Amino acid sequence: MKKALNILFIGLLCPVIGMAQVADGAFGYYNDAYMFGRSNYTYGSTARMQALGGAQISLGADMSSAGSNPGGLGMLNRSVFSFTPSLNNHNTDATYQGGTLGTYRNNFNFANLGVAFNTNKGDYTSEKFKGGTFAITLSRTNDFNDEITYTGRNSDNSIIDSFIEQAGTTNPENLGGFAGSAYENYLIDPLYDDNDNLVGYGSLVLGFPQQSETIRRSGSQYDLNFAWGGNYDDKVYFGASLGFVTARYYTKRTYTEDQFIYEDENGNPTVDDWIDYTKITDELTINGSGVNGAFGVIVRPISVVTIGVTYKTPTFYSMDEESEFRHDTRWNNVTLEDGTILNDRNFTSDLYVGQYNLRSPAKLTAGASFFMGKLGFISGEFDMVDYSSSQLKSSDFSVIADNQSIQGIYGTTFNYRGGAEFRLDNLRFRAGYAYFGDPYTGDDGFDRSSRNITGGVGYRSQDFFIDLAIINSKSQELYTPYSITNNQPEAAFDKTTTTVAATVGFNF
Repeated sequence: MKKALNILFIGLLCPVIGMAQVADGAFGYYNDAYMFGRSNYTYGSTARMQALGGAQISLGADMSSAGSNPGGLGMLNRSVFSFTPSLNNHNTDATYQGGTLGTYRNNFNFANLGVAFNTNKGDYTSEKFKGGTFAITLSRTNDFNDEITYTGRNSDNSIIDSFIEQAGTTNPENLGGFAGSAYENYLIDPLYDDNDNLVGYGSLVLGFPQQSETIRRSGSQYDLNFAWGGNYDDKVYFGASLGFVTARYYTKRTYTEDQFIYEDENGNPTVDDWIDYTKITDELTINGSGVNGAFGVIVRPISVVTIGVTYKTPTFYSMDEESEFRHDTRWNNVTLEDGTILNDRNFTSDLYVGQYNLRSPAKLTAGASFFMGKLGFISGEFDMVDYSSSQLKSSDFSVIADNQSIQGIYGTTFNYRGGAEFRLDNLRFRAGYAYFGDPYTGDDGFDRSSRNITGGVGYRSQDFFIDLAIINSKSQELYTPYSITNNQPEAAFDKTTTTVAATVGFNF
């Protein structure tokens, strides 16, 4: 199975946690539960809301309200069309075995696109119910684009040692996954006792290698929202939305070991000239769709304060995946005592196709805004998300261990966002900050939270508006290239993403 094969390459789907928290028999789908569950409407907001750090739950009157708090649509008094192109620059500094290597990748996308149709009854109606707004929006709620390369010399072990552990005492004819490919590549050799009983496997390679890996990811999640928000007496704004989610994730990982060095009988470093390199190329594609809903309200207790609350239901996904890997080893035509010639070897796995269902966690968000007349406003909010409530189902494999891992690894996290806008005639100046908490409950001392610093400007007229935003995001990930009992190698990724977004909108 794909995840059984990928268990040696735990990590790219999400930061790796302490293996003691992972239930025996887990295939790694608990990583998927977090990756797709951490979607956030801030990614797909208009440039105005992105510049405010994403603090929008109590603001309303914006196209982003359809995905964040549909009650905010009730604040619109005109119909609106807007679109928000965005450019992301992803930079990663990967530290491994004492060395650091930087890589980058750019990605262009549309963060938000939508139209809102207003049907309010005008400012002078005596009715308490003032009307409402119906909106259709497409918003980007997750971004998987990335490219990472790390390299370093491992003086403790090799991935071949991991293959030996995985093989155990399994008959060579029954080996599967990477252990099977290692056997086909002559990297591991069965060991027998005097009674011809298999007692394990050994390696034909001497010493410790230079290790390197390049990880390329692409894909995103989008929400197509159908939302409506109403206005009651300019004091209570309420609404609901129905979202249809699409998700696509692709990753290609190329892992290489070469330059194996050992100490000869005189204690001198010597390159193992039997082998040139061994390389594994692993590809995974996930396509999925889902549905969710949201309910929200904004209350204006006094003229200068608004308070907003939103509940977003779990997203119910159906996921289809495909994966395969190729293992290549270049030997230098060495002839063993039994006549075996070590030459170029390769192994290509069968294409694995699978399906599973995922329920992501619900999200509760609350916030408040304080308005300072024509000068502007200050807004703040927080999310509460329980990632341990995610759940997997599948008829293709057992999800028991992965669901146990979800409950053991993840907990409740709180996310905080705040922003302010200063107004000068038709101009708007904005700044914000956002903090997304670490959902992992392990005590490995690694901080997986992320932080955004944001800013932007805007221009507003009666029929037209344009907003610009820049977002600087920082986060960290911990990654293991393979799993081994002792001296587990780990790479630390320091990630910085700079996003530039622009919204162009028209009132009609």
